[in-house]
Amino acid sequence: MKSNGNTTILNWALAIAVVGVGVGAMQYYFKTREARSLQSQMLNYQNKQAFLNNLIADTMQYSKSNPSIDPILEAIGAKPGKNAPAASKPAGK
Repeated sequence: MKSNGNTTILNWALAIAVVGVGVGAMQYYFKTREARSLQSQMLNYQNKQAFLNNLIADTMQYSKSNPSIDPILEAIGAKPGKNAPAASKPAGK
């Protein structure tokens, strides 16, 4: 049988394209799997942050009726201290 040069070139081009698509598909699979994992971690962090914000808001309400919790709130930075310096204005011209 007589070999056709065009057929050989097209077969090699098809093989390279198939390998390229396979590599791209594997990259897509692993990147989407990583994205799903990171998305679930982000959701967990957002839930924890919302819980902590609600807890701080509740403790701020509690501190209005029982100020003995104020040192704890001041230590974590949720409430400014009694001895906190007032915000000073920078000297202007």
